[in-house]
Amino acid sequence: MNIGLKVPMAEELVWANVMRPRIPLVYLDLHVAIRMARALRGDTTVPAEYLQLYRAALRAKLERRAMFPLSGEHMWEILQITDPKQRGDLADIFATLSDYCYLPGRTLIAELEIEAGMAKILGEDISDRSIALVRSTFGHAFGMVGGMKIVNHDGGDASDAVRAQMSDAEFDTLIARMNYEMERRMLRGPSDEDLEQLRADPAFQPEVAAEGQRSRVEWEQDTERVLNENPKWRRGRLRDLIDAREFVHEWIDMYTRTRIERQEAGLPDFDPPDDELRRFMGAMPHTQVAVSVKTRYHNNPQHKWTVNDIVDIDAVSVAYAYCEAVFPDKAMRNALLSSRELLSIGTYVPRRPGISPRG
Repeated sequence: MNIGLKVPMAEELVWANVMRPRIPLVYLDLHVAIRMARALRGDTTVPAEYLQLYRAALRAKLERRAMFPLSGEHMWEILQITDPKQRGDLADIFATLSDYCYLPGRTLIAELEIEAGMAKILGEDISDRSIALVRSTFGHAFGMVGGMKIVNHDGGDASDAVRAQMSDAEFDTLIARMNYEMERRMLRGPSDEDLEQLRADPAFQPEVAAEGQRSRVEWEQDTERVLNENPKWRRGRLRDLIDAREFVHEWIDMYTRTRIERQEAGLPDFDPPDDELRRFMGAMPHTQVAVSVKTRYHNNPQHKWTVNDIVDIDAVSVAYAYCEAVFPDKAMRNALLSSRELLSIGTYVPRRPGISPRG
């Protein structure tokens, strides 16, 4: 397979096969929640608009005029905060506005976009295989299906045994309370006492996830090296280079696995000519958002890549593609709005915490 270059964003994007809510989705970056929490505590150094934004967002949620979903990246960022009190404050903000509703993670979205792109080119109908874009569990952000169940000492399902000891209403209340507590604990991260217990468990290995993020930073640093050695790329087809490297590094394994799974299921192989493959790549919405932002960052030879860059791009690539509004930090906003190819998606990106012109 020769993916080559010349990989522009397609005029007609092929969206993941998802069921969208009937009301707009608004994605708030962590920095917004931090300022909201400080404003609620009475911090007068925070612009008053953040308190107004919180109240307006809460009204919109309660009146079912908007949803404010979370992402797995929110959980990652909150976990990096060492102060349990601050983590709790942020969890309160996010929980109140989101009701623990989450967007799917970029891996699941990429899988769905690849499936949808293949289906479109091959003329297949996959409308009966759609999933909910937003679900009320953190597991959705990590591609997990299913909910909480009660287990016994042997690890077996004890839900029926517990249900037999109480009324259906009591059982439903118990499960709802347990779900709420689990979601809250997952969002705010472990307490100091919980962390001590977790560290005693060999299966607790947060450094594995951290290492994965660092390896992706190293890939962008390698891209930076390539660009510094070949500065003409920054003056020419920079986005082509970033797009090709993004597909090879992030999604080639998933693409290949999907082709193999199709063959094993007896479906026609997906092996398009190079021009059609480039169009396929250029039609993946969330990937194209990530490519555009990375292109803007790489266009600046002084930019120093960090794990925070990777986390922010992962979050906004899904949110910008699949939400009606995104409120990121200043650097991300500049990258999004200076990427003219993304304007056709139509996502609203506010500069300040004011009222959207869309109402």
